Amino acid sequence: RQTRGVHTGMKPPAVLSPPALSKLAATGAVLGPACDAIHNQSLLQYDVLPIGDGVAKTSLLIPPLLALTYALLGGVFPAIARRVAPGAAAVPLIDDQRLRAIAAVVATCSVIKLSAVLIAADAPNALFMLAAAALVQWATLDGTYASLLLATVVAVAGPLAEIPFMQLGCWHYYSPDYFPFGPDFPGLSSLTGPCYFAVTQDAQALGRLFDDDSV
Repeated sequence: RQTRGVHTGMKPPAVLSPPALSKLAATGAVLGPACDAIHNQSLLQYDVLPIGDGVAKTSLLIPPLLALTYALLGGVFPAIARRVAPGAAAVPLIDDQRLRAIAAVVATCSVIKLSAVLIAADAPNALFMLAAAALVQWATLDGTYASLLLATVVAVAGPLAEIPFMQLGCWHYYSPDYFPFGPDFPGLSSLTGPCYFAVTQDAQALGRLFDDDSV
């Protein structure tokens, strides 16, 4: 399959095949918690089924949640987003799918690590700096309007999706700013928004890689 979309490596809108979705879910179950653990020592505390200590903390709840998340963000939702927002704003710097997927994962880990650094430094413009880093990742490694749309939606919806889990006592944030709600709601952290944005980028890059590998 050599059909190209708006720039190299982009295909017409289609949900990934079951084998590709399975690879994506398996990768999310392993890679997702590892990336997530990078900033958890300074961001939140898992209260249900916690594992790890020190610089690598997660929960047994997280692998299945991120398996589903990666399958949706990398294998299902991109097809919908490309129908809503076709076209590209920039050409990615890396043409090779495998290298681009690796770069996207590294970039996501860097954004998540930056969030930990900014939290530790109590930086006043932390949200702005983290959002800028996530946008650089998108512009250099993807550049499509569909990816920008999907990642922006997830940056807002992702933290909100945590509310039911927090109400059930699964985890809590150390220093919540309650954005966008007030203190009557579970304590969300606005810094998670750009992290969700970045995760959406590497999930899509991995999805395209596995889609190519399944041909």
